[in-house]
Amino acid sequence: MHNIEHKPLQEEPSSIPEQKGATTTERQKLPRAWRYTIIVGTVLLVFALIIAGLLTFANQKANPSPYPSPAPTTGASTLPTPATTPIPASIPSSHNVSMAIADGVAYLSTADNSAYALRISNGALLWHQKIDGSADQPPVVKNGVVYVASFVDQNGPAHVYALRASDGRLLWHFDNANYSYLSLSTTNNVVYIASQDGLSALNGNSGTMLWHFATKASDSGSPLEVNGVVYFNSSIVNGQGTLYALQANNGTPIWHYTTDGFVFTPRVANGVVYINSDGYINLIGGTLAALRASDGRQIWKQTLDANLIQPPQLVNGILYTATTKMLVPPSAHSANPLQGATAIGALLWNTFQSASVVQAVPLKEGLSSLYAVRASDGTILWHYSMNNGKNSWANWFLVENGVVYASAAKGEDTTGGGDIYALQSSNGSVLWHVKLNGSPSGALLANDIIYLSTSTGLSNGTVYALQARDGSLLWDYHSIAGPVFNAPILDGNTIYIGASNGIIYALRADNGAIVWHNLTAVQG
Repeated sequence: MHNIEHKPLQEEPSSIPEQKGATTTERQKLPRAWRYTIIVGTVLLVFALIIAGLLTFANQKANPSPYPSPAPTTGASTLPTPATTPIPASIPSSHNVSMAIADGVAYLSTADNSAYALRISNGALLWHQKIDGSADQPPVVKNGVVYVASFVDQNGPAHVYALRASDGRLLWHFDNANYSYLSLSTTNNVVYIASQDGLSALNGNSGTMLWHFATKASDSGSPLEVNGVVYFNSSIVNGQGTLYALQANNGTPIWHYTTDGFVFTPRVANGVVYINSDGYINLIGGTLAALRASDGRQIWKQTLDANLIQPPQLVNGILYTATTKMLVPPSAHSANPLQGATAIGALLWNTFQSASVVQAVPLKEGLSSLYAVRASDGTILWHYSMNNGKNSWANWFLVENGVVYASAAKGEDTTGGGDIYALQSSNGSVLWHVKLNGSPSGALLANDIIYLSTSTGLSNGTVYALQARDGSLLWDYHSIAGPVFNAPILDGNTIYIGASNGIIYALRADNGAIVWHNLTAVQG
């Protein structure tokens, strides 16, 4: 059941006079126990959490790939070990901060039931608004409105808030029964909200429901509008996934496509819809597929030797993707599939996908790879195994200027370190390879520099700046008292990072010197 309210919250946003330099140090009340569980389950690297979402057991072994594979790289360089003392935080590492920047303001959503606005020039707090539920998606800002999605429990209820960007005042909010994904129309002032019960379209100014397309699923993903069509993915745990194409103006279905595994938000280009589906629930092979945008007819489908496939990037007629094949440890071969650790669920790191609370056989290893697939017919052009074919979990990847950049963590937690690679996009040959002391989580490529965030356990985070041409270290900032699970954001000459200790860091992009930091622990 949906409910839209236009009344202000009990608490109006608090406006705080402009400050200079570092900001608030007031102590925030600790979240309830269940909220810790959910947020920790969300912010732990996707690798550990995805494996907790498995429902059945399948015996998988690492087989040699039948696809063309460049030789493994050797002689990788290693980044230095942290030597500085982190800035202390008065809250635990479950207070993750997500961020969006617009018009000189950083808009934040946090795990402590709050939304914030900070002036990015000096970190001054402009306003703070209490919301109901934890927010783990970055806010979306458009036409002077900040949209924030939150959830109270893993299975609901959930909310979407529309706040006035200038002062944080509540304009309207939308209640939903379960976890919701938020996106905005690219052409009209429409807010799309996807959840287990379907897709809703709301007027961005008033929150009025325009239309609703109902589904019965266990999970969904972020909707995407392209050329008057809204693409919406809906999946059933331990079952099939479906991609729907709906008319954006009224929600009328145009076509739908169903496949095995979890379906992700597609890529649309030149009249073709490219989708990836995961096989992590049943440990089946994941797939890439190309569909005709006009009617959803399948053009081709390619199964990859992996269970987890990241949404592909299309460059010059070639699809590039990063994958992970999950392996069941020998000790689990005789285990009952319904026995094992109980998982809170999973939020796929690059795509904000969530899963229900389930019981699973724990996995210990993964094999991560990079693929290049011809977009016209699905032919695999080359395939590269990261970490020399040993235990690793694919994370970030990006293709730019003829180079494929990618990172992978060693192990399913944040303690095993990781690697970052640069490969020739034409043939997959390694240009350079750097070993990381921490587990990579997110990255940004800008101005021929890679800004990379990493974590070491639950106590320390680091941001690195590497030369894109050779991987050489420009600078590193180690003074983060908690893991970093978000990619850095560049605005002007400053890098901004939201950490899981509740602190926003602003660093000079040229040398990593700290400009200011702000602890988002403000009493409401």
